[in-house]
Amino acid sequence: MNLRRTFGSITAVCLLAFATFLAVPAFGAAGPEGATPVEPGSTAAGAAAEKQQVKTEAKPSATVSRVHLGSKHVRHGTRVRVRGIVERRSDHVGIFFRPSGSKRWLRLKKLTPDRAGRYATTVKARRSGELRAISSVGTVSSPRSLRVRSRISVKPVKKYTAVGSAVLIRGAVSPAGKRRIKVVIGGPGGRTIRTRSTAKGGFKVRWKPKSSGTYRVRVFASGNGDAASDASRRIRVTGLRQTHASYFGPGLYGGPLACGGRLSPDTRGVAHKTLPCGTRVTLRYRGRTVTTRVVDRGPYVAGREFDLTAATRNDLGFGDIGSVWTDR
Repeated sequence: MNLRRTFGSITAVCLLAFATFLAVPAFGAAGPEGATPVEPGSTAAGAAAEKQQVKTEAKPSATVSRVHLGSKHVRHGTRVRVRGIVERRSDHVGIFFRPSGSKRWLRLKKLTPDRAGRYATTVKARRSGELRAISSVGTVSSPRSLRVRSRISVKPVKKYTAVGSAVLIRGAVSPAGKRRIKVVIGGPGGRTIRTRSTAKGGFKVRWKPKSSGTYRVRVFASGNGDAASDASRRIRVTGLRQTHASYFGPGLYGGPLACGGRLSPDTRGVAHKTLPCGTRVTLRYRGRTVTTRVVDRGPYVAGREFDLTAATRNDLGFGDIGSVWTDR
């Protein structure tokens, strides 16, 4: 009797335990409250959400990918190409410039990038400083240095001038401002003239050639905070002196020349008593200029320095005897 009661109790306990096991939800199944926790990214939806969150938090910076410079220093007034790329969600991008020695950024342009976020433009180089781009969402590029070189312009100078006459050399340097100006004159008895430009950048000096010959003039401007130094092109000036000349030809055609060859109506050149054969000589007469060479010796008449061939005489429009201007 006791054995039957014990077996019945065990059976009841087993049935209760089995019923309880059936009532518990399976592992990983969501309960009524969705209580089963899931690690982020353990499902496809979770991974997509995480990826979207990373994209939202990432903030790519705007870039000025390249600034084209023609040389190490850009001449004042040269147009500089600026281009780069920003995030696609930017409506516009601004190009800003900060002058050297300043803390203030100035906006030069406002651009609309294409669908890929690319932009390109040009800006005029007016002074040294830095360029950068700022997108509409606030991202900022790294600054890119821009070094500007001054630009000197010199007004036309008389190509031929009489010895002792004043030659005016004037011009301007940009960007404007007071600068040290140096005018270097190379040639017979060459010299250097120093001056300063005005606040507007203008300058002028006067110079007198002391002897005949060819001079080469060049102007240099010092640099400042806005732009580096610069030098002008070389300017050629010929100093002339007056002398007497005649011409030779008729009755001598076919005869030998002291420097070689024979004289003909088409021979161009001059005769001189001492200048080496082949020496270049510039002659000027009533607005006409001829550059020729020494081809013969003479003239052997007192007071005359050159004998012109008939062809040279015709080129100058010269008469039989008279005065000409020469660089020798």
